[in-house]
Amino acid sequence: MTRHESTPHEEAAVGLRFLYRSGAHATAPLVVLVHGRAGDRTVMWMFERSIPADCHVVSFEAFLPDALGGWSWWDISSPGSKSEAILVAADRLSRALEGFLAIYSLTPTHRIGLGFSQGSILVSGVALKGLFEFDGVGVLAGAVFRPIESSIAGGASFFIAHGSLDQTIAVTQARAGAADLEKLGFKVQYVEEEVGHKVGVQGTRALKGWLMGVLGRSE
Repeated sequence: MTRHESTPHEEAAVGLRFLYRSGAHATAPLVVLVHGRAGDRTVMWMFERSIPADCHVVSFEAFLPDALGGWSWWDISSPGSKSEAILVAADRLSRALEGFLAIYSLTPTHRIGLGFSQGSILVSGVALKGLFEFDGVGVLAGAVFRPIESSIAGGASFFIAHGSLDQTIAVTQARAGAADLEKLGFKVQYVEEEVGHKVGVQGTRALKGWLMGVLGRSE
C-alpha cells in the first residue's frame, strides 16, 4: 500500500515528521512504529509485513540529530536524569499522536505501539504514564520504561521480544521488565531467542500472532 510522507503543514500541526500508510477506513486499527537511536521514519517499516493490510500505520521521526547519523529521542551521552529526558520525549510523542489522529479524523478501534530499542522505552513510557491509550505495546530489542509505576495496571497487552546475545541492551533488562509488568497485572508475552540486537525469526512470527490477538482476529 502507498505510504505518504508528511508535508510541512502536517508536520507543523503534529510536531514531528512522519510516514503514513492509510487504513481501510477511519475506524480501522492504528499501529504506531517508534524507531530507536540514530534512526528515522523509514527504518521501522521492516515490521510492516506483520501488520494486517487494513490497519493504519504511522512511523514518527525523532527530533534530536544524533552524532551517529539519523535522529534520536534523547541524547544518551548528556549528563542529568535520563528519566526526565524520556518524559519530555514521551510528552512530545503523545501530542504528536493526538495531532495525527485529529488531522486525519481517525477514530481507530484499536491502538498499538511498536518500539525498537530506544523507541521501546519511549512507547512503553507513553503507555505506562497514561499519556496515550494503547491496547497493545510491543517492546522489540529494548526495555520497559523504569521505574515501572502505572495507574493503568492491566490495561494494555505487552509483547517483548529480545535476543539473548544482545550487547546493546542486556537481555536481563527485558526479563526484568516482563516480570515487573506481570506484577502490575499486565498480560505479557515474552519471546527470547539466540540473536543479537534485533528481532529474530521466532520473535517476528510471534509478533504477528500477538498483533492478531490484540485485534481479536485469528491468523
